[in-house]
Amino acid sequence: MRIAVCDDEKYFRETICEAINAFYRSLDMLCLPFASGAELIAAFEQGQRFDAVFLDIEMPPPDGMETARRLHEFSAELPVIFLTSHTELAMDGYEVGAFRFLQKPIISEKLTRALKDITQLCGRKNTICIKENGEEHFLSPDDIIYAEADNNSVRFVTADREYHMRMKITEALTMLDTASDSFCRVHRSIIVNLAHIISRSEKEVRLDSGIVLPVSKSYTDELKKRLMAYIRLNAR
Repeated sequence: MRIAVCDDEKYFRETICEAINAFYRSLDMLCLPFASGAELIAAFEQGQRFDAVFLDIEMPPPDGMETARRLHEFSAELPVIFLTSHTELAMDGYEVGAFRFLQKPIISEKLTRALKDITQLCGRKNTICIKENGEEHFLSPDDIIYAEADNNSVRFVTADREYHMRMKITEALTMLDTASDSFCRVHRSIIVNLAHIISRSEKEVRLDSGIVLPVSKSYTDELKKRLMAYIRLNAR
């Protein structure tokens, strides 16, 4: 899980980051602090994405409200938890899709409740439902190595088996993009999970499963850009 904390007061952003890291100590967790709305918006412009954002309302321009509006242009369903010492600002926050409000100073029990709700929300959002032969299969995005158009269906390939679902490849891309930012189209009929790529050339990608897939010329530049961004953001 990736969470951003944006507050112009160093004490608050460090305190909240420490609490978030403590809450998720047994999970794959990355909490990044940002000192201004402009800094956070710039991160989104560079391709970074988060599962949730803790955002101080009262900051130098752009303030929390304007920052939330800008962030939702990149990720419309992004949960934003506003931090404020003035509860009268809460009503304005709902106009920009606030997920929750936490009053400063932050009470640990309320922060824990917000994190539990975020975890539950992200768990539902990130699950991919594939319907095959009247059955519904619920998969983690990480399990899908790649997807490929197959006549009137799309074939979803995992390490254990393949799933087929009647849909267009463009519909599959939308479904996968909704669940994760690690999928990239590399061919008019193929979508690859960037996490499974171990090498690439101008004409093909090699996956950790040993499979080699073709890359169309029209998708080469986008793949290169997306792959470099993925590596940069996920390097530890």
